[in-house]
Amino acid sequence: MKTTLISLSLTAAILLPACSTYQASLPPYDELHKVRVAETIERMEIYVRPGGMMLSARDRAALSKFIDGFAQSGGAGGLYINIPNTALGTPAAGQAQAEVQNMMLGAGLGGAPVQTGQYQARSGGDAPIVLSYRRLTTMPMDCTVSTDLMKTYNNQAPYNFGCSAQSNFAVMVNDPTQILDGYGEDPAIAARRTAGVEAYVTGQSPASTQPARQEISSSQ
Repeated sequence: MKTTLISLSLTAAILLPACSTYQASLPPYDELHKVRVAETIERMEIYVRPGGMMLSARDRAALSKFIDGFAQSGGAGGLYINIPNTALGTPAAGQAQAEVQNMMLGAGLGGAPVQTGQYQARSGGDAPIVLSYRRLTTMPMDCTVSTDLMKTYNNQAPYNFGCSAQSNFAVMVNDPTQILDGYGEDPAIAARRTAGVEAYVTGQSPASTQPARQEISSSQ
């Protein structure tokens, strides 16, 4: 009987060190799954007739939405208008540029730079006028990494923990420059801070006074 107890004790002594193997912790999920920002190009094609510009109500609404997107991007990079060489000098090209500039004025982009160029198009074919601008956008994340959530012996979060939350956050970012630069901090109001410290030192309440109408209880 003693031999059995001794052998069990030796086995337990051998197994215990194996459970205490050190494993490095994973970085926080906001560092492991960083929101990344990249530059992309928004593009729109306008098909016009050689004799004149004939945009439907649907096409005009799409053009207005495109200009609004350009306005939301800041308009710093400028708008590019590429005209096919087959449409140069036609009334349609001039009307298209005038329509774009009018919509830009309506969106408050009268001072935004506009660059006009041309590209080679097939003769006799319907070649569109191409509008484009550059803007920043958040990159999509791949959260499909498979991890066994049952492996909790080392008390570590799975590798893809927090990836979905970061991905949803990236989709909700309206201005990607906030990810790159962040918000600046305004200087503290020194006079208000001094008044609070003086009230505290003299034994008075540093809280702001509230009007009587804000002190009405629910019972009233």
